[in-house]
Amino acid sequence: MTGKRFARLAAAVAVCLLVLAAFVVQLLGGRGSVPGWQQLRAALGVPLQTEESAPQTADGSTVVYVLDVGQGDAVLLCQDGAYCLIDTGPVEAEDALLYDLDVLGVPSLDYLVLTHPHADHTGNARAVLRTLPVKTLLLPLWQPTADETADWPRHLAELAADSGAEILTAEAGEEYPLGSGKLQILQGGSEDADSVNDASLCTLFTAGNFRFLDTGEADAEQRLVDTYGPTLHATLFKAGHHGSYTSNSLTFMQAVRPEAVAVSCGLHNDYGHPHRAALQNYAEVGAEVWRTDLEGSLTFIWQDNTLNVETSADSADFAA
Repeated sequence: MTGKRFARLAAAVAVCLLVLAAFVVQLLGGRGSVPGWQQLRAALGVPLQTEESAPQTADGSTVVYVLDVGQGDAVLLCQDGAYCLIDTGPVEAEDALLYDLDVLGVPSLDYLVLTHPHADHTGNARAVLRTLPVKTLLLPLWQPTADETADWPRHLAELAADSGAEILTAEAGEEYPLGSGKLQILQGGSEDADSVNDASLCTLFTAGNFRFLDTGEADAEQRLVDTYGPTLHATLFKAGHHGSYTSNSLTFMQAVRPEAVAVSCGLHNDYGHPHRAALQNYAEVGAEVWRTDLEGSLTFIWQDNTLNVETSADSADFAA
């Protein structure tokens, strides 16, 4: 058997094992939660991609990985050999996150962006800083009040400084180069925000005609619409607040007008994400919807003005 045929067979067997494991756990109903794709992949050592399935991209192409970290967020931007990780998922997804970054061949991060201090977004920040060289740690402007329990991971600043990372507080209007693209700060947080969600960093990554919008868990979508209007338009939008009805309003989605929406949430999560109202708003603007809870990690490839998507569970594509 040739090496390529063996690789295909191994990949097929691995996928079958994933499906079988999920099916068995569901049959056991009630005895523990149903594991997500990221837990099964990490446990069985199944990579996001094999040598054959890795994106075949030309120079200047853009790849966005919306990594399956369960009920949380972690997005890896790849442009011309430069990498930016936006959020790190919850601590229970540490093994899966580090495994994915390893098999994807990420040597270092130009930027580690933490949108706001909630554990489902910052749970593995320390683990990433310990594992990979990070040039710049980007944080929002946020000072918790006396009754605000949310906070950054303990000793984050000290660990970042010890690792050699530059720590910057991002401000609206700033731009950071990533390969031939740029990461724009649309909202840099606020000391006067009513909640930690409202203080989320909001970023727009652009490379050529490609535009990727990430709003963290920002509740203040109307402020973004009032400030940026139609310039919020994005090719790909990472659903706000895991597809909650408290974000993703129709007014906001009509301003963004995305071709595709990536929802990062956990399988059978306690919050019911994504909510029906959000899904209806995505449909109203004609966006394709992809979900980590159903399809595992999502790989979006922008090449020749065409957006393709591959998933851990399957693969598909569509033209822009």
